[in-house]
Amino acid sequence: DHNRVKLEKVEGQPLSDYINASYVQGTNGRKYIASQGPKKKTLADFWKMIWEQKVERIAMLTNLVENGAIKCFQYWPEKVNGDPLKSDQFTVKLLKEDVWPDFTRRQMKVSKKGSNGVRPVTQYHYTTWPDHGVPSHATALWRLFRKLTNDADNTQPIIIHCSAGVGRTGTLIAMDHLLDQAGKENGIDVYACVTALRQSRMHMVQSVV
Repeated sequence: DHNRVKLEKVEGQPLSDYINASYVQGTNGRKYIASQGPKKKTLADFWKMIWEQKVERIAMLTNLVENGAIKCFQYWPEKVNGDPLKSDQFTVKLLKEDVWPDFTRRQMKVSKKGSNGVRPVTQYHYTTWPDHGVPSHATALWRLFRKLTNDADNTQPIIIHCSAGVGRTGTLIAMDHLLDQAGKENGIDVYACVTALRQSRMHMVQSVV
């Protein structure tokens, strides 16, 4: 609870500050928010978190449906320059979509009712990482990570989410730490890395056994 993301409370609703998301420190000044993928009933809260935390980049590491099970609610519009996605407070427009074999980049803008201006949000959606499994090769994941972090403003957190926000999400954050450690120390300590991450969010980096 010490590092959970807290939403601005709605008057008269004492539990309205809750969202299933945690702050996690990255390397080289990067800050992450490890989050559960939004459900239909938490869609508005997810965009509220994005707005309040001034998030401009998101990594999505799950498909919407996997093995017949719904893993995440679609929180962006269906078509580029089509009908926007709307909640009570927020309007989201999809401006551009670039599709590669292993991931898709979506550029959006979001506006809030009663606020001036719009904000850019870019989502990097990795589409070939099986639930409770590992990617078939690391090259595409590395390429996504580079695009996600390249020229990022480190004053603003990057949201990383899968379905529960612990397995694949924790693995990507661990990759950031371990690559940095390998470069500085010519070796890595996976156990220490995972242990540290679990102090920020329970169950980070799930095991296949």
